[in-house]
Amino acid sequence: MNKDSILIDLAKKGWEAKKVKEEVPILVVLGNPPYSVSSENKTEFIENLMNNYKEDVRDERNIQPLSDDYIKFIRFSHWKIDQSGKGILGFITNNSYLSGIIHRGMRRKLLETFDEIYILNLHGSSRIGEKTPEGNKDENVFDIQQGVAIALYIKHEKPQKEKKVYYTDLWGLREEKYEYLFGNDIQTTKWQKIEPLEPYYFFVPKDFTLKDEYEKF
Repeated sequence: MNKDSILIDLAKKGWEAKKVKEEVPILVVLGNPPYSVSSENKTEFIENLMNNYKEDVRDERNIQPLSDDYIKFIRFSHWKIDQSGKGILGFITNNSYLSGIIHRGMRRKLLETFDEIYILNLHGSSRIGEKTPEGNKDENVFDIQQGVAIALYIKHEKPQKEKKVYYTDLWGLREEKYEYLFGNDIQTTKWQKIEPLEPYYFFVPKDFTLKDEYEKF
């Protein structure tokens, strides 16, 4: 294969990838995207898409974490499902977006699009020294420091009146987590229904029972 044919082949593949990115309907996206706050993917296309997640926090001092590669992957996939009008996203990613304050706009936008959301928080962050609720060792399912979570986002063809968000934790040693994941599915998992409330729309359980009393002071 000569140099010219290689260039022609690369150009063809680039055109085909662009067509898929912009035109081909996609109904299911599964992935374990890379995590990198210092993302090198700064094309005009993805930066324009990211404005959707950043519009609620433009006045915050540091919104750089919203440019992480895994969030760009979620945003692109989110956009493709919006285009298709229905579909499913399934990711295992960094779990910081579940409760990060600067991620509130991202969570709000996900809630606007998807009818059902399932969050399986695998924890395992050595950065904050996570332990199980009983105080025992909690390990990551990967050889990384950042805690992770599995998330499923489902958009029905016919929009649902009620948005449903379900959450559960999985604590313990790595092998214990593997055993659970191999032996269970969305049907056998014990989910807790949560209600992400404004202004933060947390994707983790929060106790707001004293919120009204607190705000009186």
